[in-house]
Amino acid sequence: MNRKGTTLLCTYCSARKRKRPTMLPAIRRYCSPRIRAIHRISLSRGASFAILSGTFGLLGPYQKIPYYDHLLQPGEIVALLPQMSGYLKRKGYRSVRFYHEPLRNFPQIKPYLRAIRLGCRRAGARLMLIETAPPWSS
Repeated sequence: MNRKGTTLLCTYCSARKRKRPTMLPAIRRYCSPRIRAIHRISLSRGASFAILSGTFGLLGPYQKIPYYDHLLQPGEIVALLPQMSGYLKRKGYRSVRFYHEPLRNFPQIKPYLRAIRLGCRRAGARLMLIETAPPWSS
């Protein structure tokens, strides 16, 4: 479905999650208007979309995941890099547009920004950080 050289639209996961014990697609597990908005942008552009999870790394929107409660810590980034760079390489992404809320308001996302920087660097993908806030436009 993805063509070599295309761009991935991406954002990080959310603390609010549906707590159902069954596996749910990532797009349904995370309860975040930001995630839904970036996903809608990707659909309108015919672009690929992924969510950066502090537990699982990069997830396609329909990849099923269990409930979990975890905030990525700086010391855990290195362990995610093989999954992240492998995902980007395997799917042939050459660039990533990573949407995030203002760091000054959300300092807890710092490890996610570092992880995507390092993951893209390792995969040889260009990274564009896009600071955005409600109503989460491109």
